[in-house]
Amino acid sequence: MSEPPLVLERVSATYGREPVLREVDLEVGPGEIVGLVGPNGSGKTTLVRVASRTLRPTAGSIRVGGEDLTRMSAHDAARLVAVVPQDVVPAFTFTALELVLMGRSPYRTRWGGGGPQDWAKVREAMAATQVQHLADRPVDELSGGERRRVVLAQALAQDAPVLMLDEPTTHLDVRHVLDLLSIVRRLAEVEGTAVLAIHHDLNLAASTCDRLVALHRGAVVASGTPASVVTSALLREVYGVEADVSTDPATGRPSVRIGVPSEPAAPLGRRAHVVGGAGRGAPILRRLAEAGYDVSAGVLHASDTDADVAERLNLVRVSVPPFSAIDAEAEEACRRLMFEADLLVVCDAPFGPGNVANLRLAFATARSGVQTILLEQIPIEERDFTDGEASQIWSELRSVAKIARSYEELELVLR
Repeated sequence: MSEPPLVLERVSATYGREPVLREVDLEVGPGEIVGLVGPNGSGKTTLVRVASRTLRPTAGSIRVGGEDLTRMSAHDAARLVAVVPQDVVPAFTFTALELVLMGRSPYRTRWGGGGPQDWAKVREAMAATQVQHLADRPVDELSGGERRRVVLAQALAQDAPVLMLDEPTTHLDVRHVLDLLSIVRRLAEVEGTAVLAIHHDLNLAASTCDRLVALHRGAVVASGTPASVVTSALLREVYGVEADVSTDPATGRPSVRIGVPSEPAAPLGRRAHVVGGAGRGAPILRRLAEAGYDVSAGVLHASDTDADVAERLNLVRVSVPPFSAIDAEAEEACRRLMFEADLLVVCDAPFGPGNVANLRLAFATARSGVQTILLEQIPIEERDFTDGEASQIWSELRSVAKIARSYEELELVLR
């Protein structure tokens, strides 16, 4: 009997000396969609990074089609595993068509422009994700939902037997959520693609995945059918919430209705300020608020995802109109919030002339002695649109701040 397309055996991983994954076993069969669930900081994104060869495990094995992924070149591994990350901030201004064509890189020579088969795969992928009309648009001018569908098209063009998605429905409206999940289901059923997808929405995961794997503190705590994983007991133990779990009569799958936290976080009497943008701060805003911090954010642009999340959480925030530069009044208001904070978290957002003032304020705050953490999942060179000014300030910040290279590592630093 042949081995499943994706197999992880006793996989462990660390950031520095801190364990993030602990002896994880996981399999995804051909044509199967497996959902990865768990609270923030449980190791979900780290598991996808390990399983896609982005992060080397400290123990265990990862096999794709029976071959050891860690012993392959990146070029060969890209033929076997395609990844749709949480968000993409391109280093240069590519058009949507150029970005999708990059999905054919594992099959092309270094200087090859793409043969007939490459272009056929690109056209097919863009049609499936309904982004043909965006072909000539620069990716950095697209909305979050449009960019997400273009990145999915790039992964489809890669034509790999294993597809991994990190929060695939982020930034998408309801119609495009349904379209994307339909595409993924068709890939699994028609192409036999093995799909591993991170989900935060338990109802969505339960209704669209064949199996679920729940992580908590880096270990698998439940695995099986949605009905066997999504239970009131697991939600109480892993998420710390009381929930009513019933069976949806239309789908036969579990349906979750969340109550109040079983152990509400006690106020810490500490203030935290988050410098975000482009949605990079949203998970941190939630995590700090859940932990009992008095959280503030800014300066944000009013149309930004982080601004929307801060508003929903009713956080103190400083914002300016969309696409405008940070004015003197907003800068001064944010300076007061930063200097009065006990903790400053600076996210790996893209920085341009409109928001580079945030970095200047952050550096002044860190130098004043406020504990500062930099989230550095995306290199600054890939998100610096200031002709080097942001890179210079970021380098200076690194000398006085702690570095977290993922949301999971940030969670460990916060602990």
